[in-house]
Order: sequence, then C-alpha cells, then structure tokens
Amino acid sequence: MIKFLLLLVWINISQITIAGELDWKILKQWDSSEENLYSKFVEGLGKAIKNGVCGTTNSCLKSPVANPLFFQKNPRGLRNIYADCGDLPYVLRTYFAFMRNLPLVFPNGVTFYNPKLEKLREEFDVSKREYDLYTIFNRPREVRKRYKLAKEKWEAFQEVVNRDIRYSSSGNRITSLRRIRNNDNLNSILTEVVNSVSTAVYRVHGGLYDKGTTFRDTYPVKISRQSIIPGTILYDPNGHVGIVVEVTASGKIYLIDAHPDASITYISYGEKFSRSSVLIGAGFVKFRPYTLQQSRYIPRSNNNLPDFSLEQFYGTEDDRQSDWRNVAFYFDGFKLPYSLFVRARLSNNGQSLDPLEETTVMLNDLCRDFKDRVTAVQIAKERRIDQKPHPQRFPNNIYGTTGEWETYSTPARDARLKASVREAYNAISAFMGEGGYSSFTLKYGGASMREDLKRIYGNITNSCSLEIEKSNRDLVLMNLDKAMSNLFKFSFNPYMCIELRWALNANDLSSCSQANIKWDWYRASQYLRNQIERDYTQFMGYDLRGLISSNLGVRITPIFDFQSLLK
Repeated sequence: MIKFLLLLVWINISQITIAGELDWKILKQWDSSEENLYSKFVEGLGKAIKNGVCGTTNSCLKSPVANPLFFQKNPRGLRNIYADCGDLPYVLRTYFAFMRNLPLVFPNGVTFYNPKLEKLREEFDVSKREYDLYTIFNRPREVRKRYKLAKEKWEAFQEVVNRDIRYSSSGNRITSLRRIRNNDNLNSILTEVVNSVSTAVYRVHGGLYDKGTTFRDTYPVKISRQSIIPGTILYDPNGHVGIVVEVTASGKIYLIDAHPDASITYISYGEKFSRSSVLIGAGFVKFRPYTLQQSRYIPRSNNNLPDFSLEQFYGTEDDRQSDWRNVAFYFDGFKLPYSLFVRARLSNNGQSLDPLEETTVMLNDLCRDFKDRVTAVQIAKERRIDQKPHPQRFPNNIYGTTGEWETYSTPARDARLKASVREAYNAISAFMGEGGYSSFTLKYGGASMREDLKRIYGNITNSCSLEIEKSNRDLVLMNLDKAMSNLFKFSFNPYMCIELRWALNANDLSSCSQANIKWDWYRASQYLRNQIERDYTQFMGYDLRGLISSNLGVRITPIFDFQSLLK
C-alpha cells in the first residue's frame, strides 16, 4: 500500500514537472545577439535538410544533428510539431523564442485590405458608435436607418471581395496579434500558430502598419548580404513561403520550405519566385524587432530599422509612379532582370560568373528538386489517394485550395519545377552566347564551352537517378534528362495512377489500371500542365465536360530540349 501511494505521488510530481517544462518564461528581450543565434539555428536546420538528416519540421527539431542548440533542452511532453510553408517561419520563431525565454507575438487575425472596403468599414464604425449612444427605447429612427444601411453595405462588399484571403488582389491587414505571456503552454501556442497563420499574414502593405497594437510583424529588407541572411523570409505572392538558410559566395540563395504533407525541402531562389506591388508586400522580409514593456509589445518602426527598404517594389531608382512590373533594377550601371539583380547584389564577385560551376549547381539543384517530388508523390501513393474515385470537379483553383487536394496534389510544386528547368535552359543558352547574361563577365578558360557544358550535363543527368515505385510496386529508374523531357506530361493530380504522375510509357504504363474516367481527366488537363505561371485568380472548378470546353491553360507545350541545345 505504501509503495502504491509513493507511486501515485511520483506520477503526480512527474506530471507537474513535465507540464512546467512546457510553460513559457519571459526573462529577456530580443537583441542583436539573440537574432544572430536565431540565424545560426535556422542555418543549422538548413544544412541538415540539405544533407537528408531530417525531412519534416518535427524530425528536424527533435534531431541532435539538425538541432544541436536545443535538442537536449526539448521539454518532455513536447508534441509532434507540424508546419506547412506559411507556418514554418512562425513555428521556428516560436520554438526558438520559447527555448531562449523571449517574448513573442504572432498574427491571429487578418482581413482583406481594399480601399473601398476600408471606407465602408469606417462608415460602419461611425454609424455604430452613434447607434451605441442610444438604447433600444430612445434610439432615433434616422440613427437606426444609417446603422443598418452602413452595415448592409459593408457586409455586401465583403461578400464580393472575400474569395481566398491568401490571394487577395490588394493585400491584407492584420486585425489582431497573439501576445505571449508567462506560463503560456508551448504545445498550445504551437497549435495556435498553425491554426492562425497562413500565407495571408505576409500579404500586407510593405510600408505601412509598423506602429500601434496591430502592427505588421515582418518588414521588407534591402537586397544585400547583410540583410538577406539565414532566417530571412521569402514570401512568394503566389502563395508560398521559404526561409533563407544559405547565401553562397557567388550570391546564390538557398531556402527551406514546408508543404501541406508535412515534408520540408531545400530549394534555391530563382525565377520561380515572383515579385509583387508594395500593397501585397511580397519578397524578402524579416521579423520586426519589438520590446515587451509591462505586458505591452512595442514594435520598432520602419524608420528605425537600418535595413528596412522598399527597393524590391520600387526598383533601384525609387520609381513610385510606374507600374511595379516595369520598375528598373540597376547594378554597376547595367539594368538586370530582378532575379539576376538579386544574384549580383549578393555575390562577392559582383557580375562575374563561372558558367561551368553555375551549370553544375543548377543541375544538381534540379536533381534534388525532382527527388523531392518523388517523395511527395510517394506519400500520396502510400495514402492510397490514387485508389480513390476522381472528384466530380476540380477545386475552384488547383493552386490554392484546402483539404486532400492541397495536401497531395502538386500543381504549384510542378509549376515551380518547370520555371527552374526553363531558367536552367535559358542560362545554358546564354553561356553559349545566345544572350541573357551580356552584363556578366563569364570566367572560362577552356577550349570549348559547348563541349564542357555537354560533358557536365551528361555526367549529372545520367548520375541523377529517380527511383519510382509503380502501382504494382515494381521499381523503375528515370534519369534527370528523361524527367525534364517528360515534365509537362507529369500529372499533378493525386487521383491519377503513379505511372501518369511520372508520364511513364510503353511497358511501364501497363501497370496503370485506373478507370477510363481518370484517363479522360488526364487528357483534359494537358493545357493546365503546359502552364508555367501560376494564376490563383482563375476559376478552375469545372467538371470534366466544363474543363474540356474551358479556355484554361496553355495550348502549346513548352519545349526545353537540352540535348538539342548542346549538340
């Protein structure tokens, strides 16, 4: 009996200890040393993901190799940690802040920003204040009428603009921030982060909302090696987010990004990432510094941030009159495409490139990206999504949706892959004197650029082998050259057999035994597969007949024939 009572006491004490380990303690403020440590923390995770040490946020944070700073300090009772692309920066920031006893805020409310919507909201607020001055017994009829009309107009316009807040055309506005306090539970906070944060919280005007109680907690930075460091966030307005983990001496940026299936990957920056207007605020951003004073979180304003800059939106000439798509980016007197401008700014060598090294790096990056796709498609197969009946309709937009399609389909990932293949093809063309890099100095001392590039291409594409498990569980190998040749035939649709996900043919296709209706969907989707640029505004929720008669996609399949290019 005594032993039993002692056991109960021990269990209760153990539970209290575990619970206490998860309690947030705010003991200090963010400063430059904490920011530097955060940068090293993210850099270490990036190296581990690059080397295949871990493949999810949870496995990385609980790995002694990926997370040597905090692995030993992980509290007992820490639950599995999930993050998709929008969550990832906030999940890592939350975890780090907890481990370092730092304060933290994160957005838990966001709404559309629209000038007309804001005006109607202000009119509603004024009418409501007037309405609330009275009681039901003495409220004048005119006051009731004004309030009702303002409310109806505001709600009606919200219905018009409230499509998907992640892709709002004029940006968003943060409406509330979650402020961490002492003794908040880490598990609960991480759950709140995942439930509250999406890519919508980054889609906020780049130059506003830097003061007050509902500030934008990120800010756009200068394009420089001092600003774009591990931990810097890259927000793509097409609904994707990455975190910088490495900037090479030649200015190439590498990032990690998470996906709805919980996987986390190591990718490079390039043309697959888009710019935006200042209203949407996309681009390279950092977490805004703030201090905690007597339960009040006080943000540092843009004017007091040495690396705050709107250069990404207005160009190097600070052109605020032109359309953001037409502003110019100059480096050493040369006007450059934006992605090349970023590269030149961050390079230690300025406008000097080694074409053989560049080609090697680009092809190795593509090999890694295709292998990441192998993992993503395999996860869908293991969940038997390909065995399910095909939905009656596509989602309203195949690139931005929710549920099973968002988790297991790959249209956005495939589009970024196509953009990367196009970028590599154009770069190799340019290295051989067909334009594109005329403002760069190419460091080459060999006898034949074409022959050297051909050799590198052959060596890397042949050694990069993708192992694909077919429907019957047989394995088939595909090299990188074959994968890039078939890329526009790859099905992004998780309800298709694995053979069509990889555009296998001949005998390798015979193991696909799906229903005829799925073949019809596959054939009808070719124009969408031809599309490289993602459009989140188009309605795509057609049934099969509607898809066939729609004008979606691109009619002619792009061709990037590396073999012919290098002949």
